[in-house]
Amino acid sequence: MYRYISELGFRTPAIINSLKIFIRDFKDVPSVSVTKLNSEQIYSALEIHSLPWKTSSDSSKLTKEFKFNSFKETFAFMGSISTIADEMHHYPKWTQKENVVTVEMTTSECSGVSVKDILLAYAMEQVATEVSTTKITTVCDGPKVVDSQILQNWNSNFSKTEEMLQSFQKTTAQL
Repeated sequence: MYRYISELGFRTPAIINSLKIFIRDFKDVPSVSVTKLNSEQIYSALEIHSLPWKTSSDSSKLTKEFKFNSFKETFAFMGSISTIADEMHHYPKWTQKENVVTVEMTTSECSGVSVKDILLAYAMEQVATEVSTTKITTVCDGPKVVDSQILQNWNSNFSKTEEMLQSFQKTTAQL
């Protein structure tokens, strides 16, 4: 457990608290206050949610390339994400060529990465996984991803991380 916590880079519970937002609906996201995350917060958030995204050298944006098996899957992914992004009022910069979608995200209100970017990246990962495991027969097909399930998992990740950190702190206090 110590190794896992130390690999995540958690130095204090304050990092978790600075990242934690509990959301019930993507439509609630526009009301979330926007704060630019520092590189340590970005790294921690990516680790909490197991997100394989890259940050720019100045930590001002997140980037990722999604590869799909077909154009139909690519289109289904983009359609699903556009619905979520519209509800969030938070839009990625993306390009699509054949079966590849390249995404770049930043929050203009804070000129850097915010929790909104992390949340949208998390939603993208969930949708991409679902697209990859769903039979997409037309470009109008979409994965059966439920927004409430994505958000429940998002919220659960923070709770699990806090529980591990508390357990780790108790164990080290007993030593």
